[in-house]
Amino acid sequence: MPDRRILVIDDDPFARTMLKSTLTAMGYEVVGEACSASEAISALATCSPTVALVDLDLGEGPTGIDVAHALRRRIPTIGIVMLSTYLDPRFLGSNQRELPDGSRYLVKNELSNEDLLSSALEDVLDEARESKSLLAVRRESIDLDKLTQQQIDVIRLIAAGHSNSEISKRMWLSEGGIEKIIARLIKQFDLKAGKEKNQRIAIAQLYYQMSGARSARNN
Repeated sequence: MPDRRILVIDDDPFARTMLKSTLTAMGYEVVGEACSASEAISALATCSPTVALVDLDLGEGPTGIDVAHALRRRIPTIGIVMLSTYLDPRFLGSNQRELPDGSRYLVKNELSNEDLLSSALEDVLDEARESKSLLAVRRESIDLDKLTQQQIDVIRLIAAGHSNSEISKRMWLSEGGIEKIIARLIKQFDLKAGKEKNQRIAIAQLYYQMSGARSARNN
């Protein structure tokens, strides 16, 4: 199927080879591979993945979580499946960012269970398909005059990959206040259909449409 295109990101060549073999046998198309953050971003110039399989620990430099957020900024609807030997991503360090909205997390020793891997991949693919329908908000339909500065700030921070908790701290508002702003945006732009995480992706896309940017600012 044309929408089952996978980008494999892992710093271990053997792990990449095994993943590619497994994915191909399962009927997925591996359109690219990378061993680092820079290679992963560069790969987007030559392939159009619908899902990225990302190792959490890529050695020195940006983590897999950083890479996943960078991919999502460039392709808002890309599905993310994180892979790790850690049972919990927080073991990589106390200052780790949250996983991107809608992502799945698999422990590597579970990858021999193809049903589990397939389930994770199909889950993120389903969310990507729903997200594309939510992203049908056209540029000309966005009435900027009706957006408050708070709403614009929330849109920008969601596009940068921040959680409600992080946004509330940056804006000196309660999480409940942030949730109300997001709820108004969902109603204002008719994003009611689909899952909450897909709605956040659609809100992030509003930022790209309004700013004309391919990626959000890291602030």
